[in-house]
Amino acid sequence: MVRENLSSRLIKFVFSEFIADILYWPVWWYTTGLKAAFARMQDTIHQGNEELGLSIWLKNIFKPMFGQYDWQGRIISFFMRLAQIIFRLVIFLFWIIISLIVFLFWLILPLILLSQVFLNLGFYSL
Repeated sequence: MVRENLSSRLIKFVFSEFIADILYWPVWWYTTGLKAAFARMQDTIHQGNEELGLSIWLKNIFKPMFGQYDWQGRIISFFMRLAQIIFRLVIFLFWIIISLIVFLFWLILPLILLSQVFLNLGFYSL
């Protein structure tokens, strides 16, 4: 008797928690999960700036390289740093675009999954 009562309560608890989790999942995905995904995207962009050193290159664009303070050294240093900045900026823009694509994929993933479920269940046909 106690075993049946315990097992039936356990089954009710598991299914109620399962149903509650399924119903709460979209709410979490577009509130807390979205906030965490956006923070992760910002961290990824910040990490890209740190790894490429773009802000450091921009800060030191007019400083001569290797202590060459004559006018030839300054001109060569400026153009070398300018080429480095342009190259690193292009890479950084690709980094930002990929981060945005991943973030947008986070937004539309539940809609894609839901449409695939409806398609496979035969609710609509293409």
